[in-house]
Formats: sequence, structure tokens, C-alpha cells
Amino acid sequence: MHEEPLIATFLQTQKSLRNLSDHTLLAYERDLLQLQAYFASLGVSLLHSTREDARMFVRHLVKDKQYAQASINRKISCARVFYSSLLKNELIASNPFSLIAVHRRQDRLPSVLTAAEVASLLSLPYADFPSTRDMVVFTLLYDTGCRISELLSIKEKDIEWEERRIRVVGKGNKERYVFFTERCKVLMTYYLQLKRERFSCPELLCSNKGKQLPMSTVGSMFAVYRRRLGWQKPFTPHVLRHTYATHLLDNGADIRLVQELLGHQSISTTQIYTHVSQERLARVYACSHPHGRKQDEH
Repeated sequence: MHEEPLIATFLQTQKSLRNLSDHTLLAYERDLLQLQAYFASLGVSLLHSTREDARMFVRHLVKDKQYAQASINRKISCARVFYSSLLKNELIASNPFSLIAVHRRQDRLPSVLTAAEVASLLSLPYADFPSTRDMVVFTLLYDTGCRISELLSIKEKDIEWEERRIRVVGKGNKERYVFFTERCKVLMTYYLQLKRERFSCPELLCSNKGKQLPMSTVGSMFAVYRRRLGWQKPFTPHVLRHTYATHLLDNGADIRLVQELLGHQSISTTQIYTHVSQERLARVYACSHPHGRKQDEH
């Protein structure tokens, strides 16, 4: 059997069975094409790879590519699911990735902005269409805690102005409401005036050419503003999502409420933000408590 349809058939099956997003499917495709290319370099086909080939692939990711553990885990998991599908369809006799361990990554606390940094970002001047749109992106991400894929999919008709809320579709096509402030409402109203003078794009956020705002433009936008603000720390859409969750918890929000607002299926995913707050408490204690300071001085 030719290898080309194997990956395409697998992706199509995953899309229909698990309702995966286009973003996840693209990541699966990249990972499987990388696996196929590596096995080809060994002179091995996808259907004839062994457990030793799988181990060599993982060593290649660690030693040669030096990927982060989270990326390696994702690639192993993807390969395991792919070969499980081939095994189920009786195209192979055993799964070469069945015994490859996924290593637990050390909990790395997400980077967050301080309240002062958020204020600096959201107080930047805007006037023309691109700068106003950029400010809408930043403000909505901080106000709602949306994933960037959710934000880019929002259509004008999804906004409920009186209630100041937006219906978004998250992972697994799960719908939820997110909420925005009066300040954001005023900003979006001004932005939509500028937008409608130029374009008739149904999506809330559009490019300078009137098309749905692409992810690549968002990445460039965040890099430009990071340099403009002189920040050394990471600044991405997900950092604003982390910041949203952390600031809610710091100000007394119940973790179950935050879970619902973020669209997390499991409370354990939300709990990392309580770790951020605990780390902050520890730093405040170390800097502020008299005994904490004295220990540092000796």
C-alpha cells in the first residue's frame, strides 16, 4: 500500500470521530510528515517500522532537534494514535510506539503580565483602522480570556451588546459565553465604524484587506508591540489568556467559575493558575516579611 493516503485517511478519520479543530489537525499532519521523513531517511516505511525505529525517532527529537518536552510528548502521542489506527485496520502487526514512554514535563508556570503592564498595553494610542483593530485584539483577549482561535472565529452576529457578552465555540465545538467591559464595548463600537466604512467581512476581526484576520498576522502584531513596549518577557495571545485567569484568581474569583470562563473541560487544567498565585504569595512573603529579608541579608 502506498504511504501517501495513510496520513490523509488517518486525519480524515480523526476529524470525523473526534471533531478536532483545523489547528490540531494541522499539528498532527506536521508531526506525521516529520515522522515519515525520518523513517524514510532510515530506509524504513511507516508500515514496516519497528520499536527500535520508534526509539531512534524519539532520540532524534531529543538530541538532534532539541525539542521541548511538551513538543516531544505531543509527537509521541500523535504517532501512538496513528499506529493504533493502522493496527485496528490490520495494516500492521504491532504498534511500534506502544512502549514509548511519554515523560511528564516539569510544571512550568505560565508567563503572565502584571496589572501595570496590562495598563501600559491597553493605554497605547490608536487612531487608524490597523491600530484600532490591534487594540481590540489585545483588549478582548484580556477581557474574555479567549483562545486566539476562538477570537479569530467570532462573527459580528455573535456579539450581544446589551449583555456585553460573546458566544464563542471552543474545543470540541463546545459553546460558551465570554464577557467584556464597557470600555471594550466603546472601543469595539469605534472599531466597527472604521471597519464597516471599508469592508463587509462577517468576522469581527479582519485584515487590512478585508479578509478574516490570519494567525500569521497576529503573531507579527504581538512581536511588534512587544518591541514597542520594550518587554523582555514572552508576549503572545496565550500570555494574555494566562494573565486573564491569574488576575481573576488573584482578585478572589472561584476556580470553578474561572474553569467555565476559560472553557476548560477539566478543573486540573485550571489549577496551574493557582500555582502562579501561590508563587506570587511566596515572593511577596520573601520580600516583605522581616525574617524573610534578614535571611537573605546574611
